Amino acid sequence: MDFSKIDRITEEFIKERAFPSAVVSVFDREKTLYRAAYGSNLLPDGTLQTVNTDTAYDMASCTKIATATQIMDLMDAGELRLETRIPEVLTEIKSRPRLYERLRSVTLYQLQTHTSGILDWYPFYVQCGKDYFDVFESFIGDTKIVDGMEYSDMNFMLLGMVISRVKGKALEDCVLEFRDKLGATRMQYKAEADPSFGGNIAPSCWGNDIEEEMVAERGLTFDGWRSQDKPVIGCNDGNAHYFLKDVAGHAGITANADAYERLCRYYMTTDSALLKRAMTEQESGRGLGFQIDEGLYPGGCGHTGFTGTSIYINDAKGIGCVLLTNRLAFDHYHGVQTQPYRRQIAAAVNEIL
Repeated sequence: MDFSKIDRITEEFIKERAFPSAVVSVFDREKTLYRAAYGSNLLPDGTLQTVNTDTAYDMASCTKIATATQIMDLMDAGELRLETRIPEVLTEIKSRPRLYERLRSVTLYQLQTHTSGILDWYPFYVQCGKDYFDVFESFIGDTKIVDGMEYSDMNFMLLGMVISRVKGKALEDCVLEFRDKLGATRMQYKAEADPSFGGNIAPSCWGNDIEEEMVAERGLTFDGWRSQDKPVIGCNDGNAHYFLKDVAGHAGITANADAYERLCRYYMTTDSALLKRAMTEQESGRGLGFQIDEGLYPGGCGHTGFTGTSIYINDAKGIGCVLLTNRLAFDHYHGVQTQPYRRQIAAAVNEIL
């Protein structure tokens, strides 16, 4: 098999400054078929580090697939059901009238398919120091219930809390347990503080300039922003970093290509009817956690991360692809989109295989 087309596409996007670096992994149900690293990264200390196939990236919203999988594993174990309502597990919601009114009938199914009616985004960190559910209570009563599918990080923040509550341990420990189940080694929260990663982590961003604009547009204020003067190693997402201390159900996991390849293969080799169902459309282009989009994931499903990461599974053909890039790791926002790159790589993978 000739994977040179993947090299050409990736190198062209790096040349166009879509992202400074990338790792691509292509696989089937049994093994890795191709894995390559491209580019280099400027580190916070000013050195330039060449990427290798073991380099880890901020997975951003691809964290959601790890969260959804753990939720469904708990369902398969009889601990939860798709119909489980959130206040049944997160009982503190019941003591907050406006929040309970909005979430009392919301199910795990609705959170996983983004059909909970919750608005798309709110910067919890503008109320740092307060309880998560108190902040949620403070604004939810002023927002309309969204009809249909509305992609919202808050759905998966709640799912992360459900995992922690049911297992009776911190979410970061739950992910370490899940990582071991997959047979992966480099997949966890707060990886930048773990010496075992050996500093081999790609920068995720230079501060949070995009979120700064989003907060200002909403007439809100926050004075705890990270500096934009140097690259950041660690979680880019504002709510995960500033409010939830880098551990959240919607964002925060750092991983290498091997770890997410193993996560994809977990779906490709499963006997679980629920995990198989997860990869098919349930509501408005969403599976159970997954996104269904023929342009991005021809014949299959996947998920993207805001930092430039993505995964793709074509279960019918038994193939998949992990793309790790860091499109925000420049000293200013450049506006070059990564969706064309994802589409071209997915098309190339299907052409080659």
